[in-house]
Amino acid sequence: MIIKIENDAFSAEINTKGAELQNLIRKNDGMDVIWHGDKSVWGNHAPLLFPYVARCLGGYFMIEGTKCEYTRNHGFARDLEHKLIKQTADSAVFELTQSEDTLYRFPYAFSFITEYKLSDKGINWKITVKNTGDKAFRFGTGTHAAFDFNGGAAEDFVVEFEKKTPLTAVVTNPDCYLAADENGKAPYTKAYGEKETGFVPVTSEGFGNGHLFLNNDSEWVGLKNKKTGSIIKIQTKGFPYVMIWQNTAGAPQFVCIEPWHGLPDAENTDHLWQNKAGMNDLPAGKEFSCEQNIWVD
Repeated sequence: MIIKIENDAFSAEINTKGAELQNLIRKNDGMDVIWHGDKSVWGNHAPLLFPYVARCLGGYFMIEGTKCEYTRNHGFARDLEHKLIKQTADSAVFELTQSEDTLYRFPYAFSFITEYKLSDKGINWKITVKNTGDKAFRFGTGTHAAFDFNGGAAEDFVVEFEKKTPLTAVVTNPDCYLAADENGKAPYTKAYGEKETGFVPVTSEGFGNGHLFLNNDSEWVGLKNKKTGSIIKIQTKGFPYVMIWQNTAGAPQFVCIEPWHGLPDAENTDHLWQNKAGMNDLPAGKEFSCEQNIWVD
């Protein structure tokens, strides 16, 4: 089911499947900020990631002695129906809780709440994870918003980090699993080596399976149109990692800027959930929140 919200400046639609933002349209010119989801290129728009982010090597984790199988990257929240629990003209709140469909893959009681509220600059977007059970669990979360070129060429754009300090890359292998160093340590990092500090050029070659960064304390990372000077920003404050990715089918048509709490599996993973890098620990009865606001300048 599609839920529509709007204010004087923007309208947006959210699908109850995945509680996924489908579009974010600026009313003064009709520009849709979010990729339109052409299935021949990449059929998503802005998936929510939970209970882990990125790639799961071999399609399974071992959680408390049980083999938990996953057939898709980024967990299950993106594929399930979320309940609409509150709606106003300019906001909507969705919730996903444990079910038979989740417990065999993630054996914990939880509430995953997503709040969307339009502003005069874009959309305020908050994720809250609650541990509603009686034992602690580990999890990862984040988003995968794709920002549309709107007819422009890839080379017209650059990814800009708010802080103009040298970028640090988390080293991954060509399949975007965490690479291990000569001592078997993963993750490890290196200088990204951008020519202009804090800027990553967008090109027609794309980013392969993604370029992964430590967040350099930037409050936001944005997709900037060099010709017009306009920029779409996503809030990254408080997120330890940021992934940049483009479609790998055909010429790049968008850029995903993905703030993450979590990391891909290591190429030498032991598959044990308790050893997975980059996760958050949430005690019973506690909650965790993060914001991924999108601003359009």
